[in-house]
Amino acid sequence: MSGQRPVVYVVDDDKAVRESLRWLIEAEDLAVETFAAAETLLSLPALAACGCVVADLRMPGMSGMDLQRELKKRGAALPLIVITGHGEVAVAVRAMKEGAFDFLEKPLDDGQFLDVARRAIAYSQDAGDDRRCQAGVRRRLGTLTARERQVLDLIVAGQPNKCVAHALGISDKTVEAHRARIMSKMAAGSFAELVGGVVRASATGPGHDTDTENPLWRRPAATA
Repeated sequence: MSGQRPVVYVVDDDKAVRESLRWLIEAEDLAVETFAAAETLLSLPALAACGCVVADLRMPGMSGMDLQRELKKRGAALPLIVITGHGEVAVAVRAMKEGAFDFLEKPLDDGQFLDVARRAIAYSQDAGDDRRCQAGVRRRLGTLTARERQVLDLIVAGQPNKCVAHALGISDKTVEAHRARIMSKMAAGSFAELVGGVVRASATGPGHDTDTENPLWRRPAATA
């Protein structure tokens, strides 16, 4: 896990709620920042790499769901916990369907709140580790030659060496040599590890949310 201290961001237009949650979170030796409006949180130059956001569902201006959508649009990875008032459960469930981590009903139960917050923080830390791992895979992909990328593309697609050799017009031994170099450059302990890492990195790399081909899999021009 990352050694960075997690931050809990609390967004609620009710000052009493903000102060109560600040006291509760700080008592757990966690960093906390409070905001009276979602717009103020969004004005920050950057958010912590791990932690969570706690936001009231209904606030003047931008609501908790509006905040959730904007954070998602900006690519912020912190899980969001929505706080709901009486009769808002249906809206909270819709927020979870759109990606919220959990929801809590007012008045908040201290123990329940801390349990959900800890789980959200743990989730963000694990997700951060996974993102760093995938970023490492993408960096190593960048060290491959054009030919190695072509070989990798075909073997990840499940093609045996003979088919790879035929498709690229090279010998079986050359394919074996490329495979060995690819395994070394990608720091993969096994073929399954190589394929799994590349597939996950490709799925979360640039362009994965669009209908265009992922840049990781754009085949470079053939080289010898």
